[in-house]
Amino acid sequence: MEKDTPNLTPVSLLREYINAMNLRQRLQQPTPLHNLFLVTPANWEAEWIADSWESLTLDLQHGMIEGPHLLPMLQAIRAGGSIPLARLAWNRPEGVMKALDYGVEGLICPMIDTAADAAAFVRATKYPPLGNRSFGPFRAGSLNWDNYFDTANEETLCFAMIETAAAADNLEAIAATPGLDGLYVGPFDLSVSMGLEKKADFSDPGLLAIIDRVLAATKRHGLFSAVFTIDPDDAKLMAGKGFDLITCGTEDLIFRGAMRRWQKKVF
Repeated sequence: MEKDTPNLTPVSLLREYINAMNLRQRLQQPTPLHNLFLVTPANWEAEWIADSWESLTLDLQHGMIEGPHLLPMLQAIRAGGSIPLARLAWNRPEGVMKALDYGVEGLICPMIDTAADAAAFVRATKYPPLGNRSFGPFRAGSLNWDNYFDTANEETLCFAMIETAAAADNLEAIAATPGLDGLYVGPFDLSVSMGLEKKADFSDPGLLAIIDRVLAATKRHGLFSAVFTIDPDDAKLMAGKGFDLITCGTEDLIFRGAMRRWQKKVF
């Protein structure tokens, strides 16, 4: 009797191939990595959302996710098959250490204004000799990593957020920080800091000029490029510009939009 074989379509085969990659390997592919921020501490939702998104970022800065939620949500994301990242609450080493020890593959650090800020962030994310991260990866070291210590500095990525006028002024120095893996554009705070008329208006020449500078800096310094968007058209625009990672809003934003559309059909 012949065994049943799964119906593997080209799409499912591609997904299986992509899911075998870590964050660095995926970002090295020619197509951008699409990402969604999670702001709600809901493990079950994180698990089924992870089945539909290649990468998910736990928002510890503005979201409702706190330290005790981190481990169960990372377990849910892994079960769903998505690559886990986290946006830190702030540039503090204890937050960096916990997130990495729990198994986050990428960290996004807010409010990096100077090269000194970026250097402090890198030190906390990397083991010696690149940094001073304390060794104790009780969960991360057990997740299919043959030798976590030898590979962690290469395979756990750190992104500095460019989201202030000061960061834009110090862009070249920040990008030159040894050990930094990427730059992540935060258009909302950047727009506020620059005094732009609208927040995160991707048609604003001032915002676009900084975005172009960030992309140029990442190319010069061999870094990955990332950006936050909330509108699908803006996400497509940034993909066209060549960003490696594109965040497409938050699960809360998508749920609210779906709720309004549902209500319109019912009431």
